[in-house]
Amino acid sequence: MIYPHQNLHALVAATLLAFAGNAMAQATPAPAEGASVSASAVVSTKASKAADRKLAHRVATVLERTRGLNAARILVKVRDGHVTLNGSVTDNEQVSMAADAAKQVDGVKTVENFIRVSGPSL
Repeated sequence: MIYPHQNLHALVAATLLAFAGNAMAQATPAPAEGASVSASAVVSTKASKAADRKLAHRVATVLERTRGLNAARILVKVRDGHVTLNGSVTDNEQVSMAADAAKQVDGVKTVENFIRVSGPSL
């Protein structure tokens, strides 16, 4: 005697195997002619990220050393020399002080200032 559920299970299993086999058989498409990723592009990307990290560190150091600015709650991000400041300070004067200090660092192209004013930390 054949049970209807066994046929259903066999059909589902066969379908899953067919989809799995099809997915595994798909190869990664080859890059278009002349559009290969070169080792120099990878090195260039790594060098760019390293330069951004160094610049972010220099900007953060300048912010920490700026008199009258509490930089403890300021986050510095850099991408291709473009600096973004996020975080909070206790008054409006410090907001502009942080942006001005960041603009003075060699290598900074632009500064986006998203620092907000909030109460003093506890």
